[in-house]
Amino acid sequence: MPQIGTELPLDLVFRDHNGDDTTLQEALDGQPAVLCLVYFQCPMLCKLAADGLVRSLADMEPSVGKDSQVVLVSFDPRDTPQQAATTREQLIHRYGRTGTEDGWHCLTGDESVIQSLTNRVGFHYVWDEETKQYAHAAGLFLISPEGIITDCLNGVEFTPKQLASAIAAAKQGVLNEQAFSGEEPVSFLRCYLYDPTTGKFGAVVQWTVRILGIATVIVLAGGVTLLIRRQRISQLPASSD
Repeated sequence: MPQIGTELPLDLVFRDHNGDDTTLQEALDGQPAVLCLVYFQCPMLCKLAADGLVRSLADMEPSVGKDSQVVLVSFDPRDTPQQAATTREQLIHRYGRTGTEDGWHCLTGDESVIQSLTNRVGFHYVWDEETKQYAHAAGLFLISPEGIITDCLNGVEFTPKQLASAIAAAKQGVLNEQAFSGEEPVSFLRCYLYDPTTGKFGAVVQWTVRILGIATVIVLAGGVTLLIRRQRISQLPASSD
């Protein structure tokens, strides 16, 4: 479970998009930050989360780089600085604001360093050898300028108002202590796609298929009901004056 109020290990050494050593302290640069744990080869979920983040940031008045930092850390030790650079370029392009490049950080690291961070923040992920993909949580961590986790937004879609409020609170170091209570709050989702070798969909797509299937059944049932009613009406004897 994400630990609100926990201090990040700011001295952990990662690699930036140029392959140079950098720390979380340097990435924060004295500003509040949005921390997103992903892996750059993710086929679905991580891209959805990143897209949702960029859309919300683009609709906000505060600007990345000037008012906050965005830090994406890969939890896959096989990811490379080159992949990080590609992801970073895509995010900056989608964001569409010039002069904000210094506010975007895509980091890779060794397994021991990654585990130190993910264990501290309470982020869970599991490698599936069969599909060669990760199952992992989805959400954003809000970090104060001092490196304290102030909030966590669950899922892959975030409204600009919700995100702006969370960043403003992080800037002041205000903890959202009501964010989590009781059971594990962060969705544990799988980045799986259709596997032609097994003929099966992964968990994310399975839920989509199920929802679409239910919707299809409802539509068909409604259509059949309407046809039956029309048929019954047409079979009623015409009334005479």
